[in-house]
Amino acid sequence: MLAPRQQRGRDRQEALLQAGLHLTRTRHWDEVKVGDIAKEIGCSTGTFYTRFHDKAAYFEVLIGLVAEVMQQRADAFFAAPERMHETPREFVAQWIDLVLRSFSLHRGLYAAAVIDLRRQLPAVRAQSPLIGLRNQSRTQFISAMARWGLWNSEAGRQQLEFAHQLVQGVLINAALTDPGPLHLDDAKLHEQLTVVMCAYLGLFHVAE
Repeated sequence: MLAPRQQRGRDRQEALLQAGLHLTRTRHWDEVKVGDIAKEIGCSTGTFYTRFHDKAAYFEVLIGLVAEVMQQRADAFFAAPERMHETPREFVAQWIDLVLRSFSLHRGLYAAAVIDLRRQLPAVRAQSPLIGLRNQSRTQFISAMARWGLWNSEAGRQQLEFAHQLVQGVLINAALTDPGPLHLDDAKLHEQLTVVMCAYLGLFHVAE
C-alpha cells in the first residue's frame, strides 16, 4: 500500500495525463501548452514539472497511454460475444466504427505522433507504441475476417492487409490535415468508409 503522499503524487500524475487526453480531443498537440495542462486540473506548472521533466517527456508517456487505451478498446471489441453472430458486412461496419471513434477521441495526439515518427530513424520508429498498435490492429482484423473462410488464401490476406491500410490512411489523413469533404466527426464518413470497404472486399455479393 502506498503512503498517502505517494498516492497523492500518483493521483496527480494520472490527472495530468487525463488532462492531456481531454485537451487533445479538439486541439493539436502544438496548441496545448504546459500551462493549459496544469490549469485543466487546477495545479501550477511547477507541479507539472515535478512529475515530468518537460513537455516532450510528458508526450512520450501520453502516447504510450493512448496506445494502451486504444488496444484495450480493440481487445474488448474483438472479444465481445456479438462478434460471433455478425455477418461480414456487419462486422466491417462495427470495426470501422471502432477505429473511427478511437481516432476521433485522440486525433490531436495521434497527428502529432505521426509527424514525430517521420522524423525518427527506422530502428527507433519500429519501437513506437503506435507502430505496435497498428500492427496488432491489422493482425486482429485479418484474424477476425478469416473466420468466414473467404480470405484464407495469400491473395485474400493481401486484400485484407490493403483494406486495413486503406482505412488507416483515410483516418490518419483526416487527423493530420482534415481535408474534407468528410471530417472525423461527420457521420457520413463512417457510412462511406463502410461502403468502400464492403465494395472492395466484395461483400455486397456475399450471401448473408
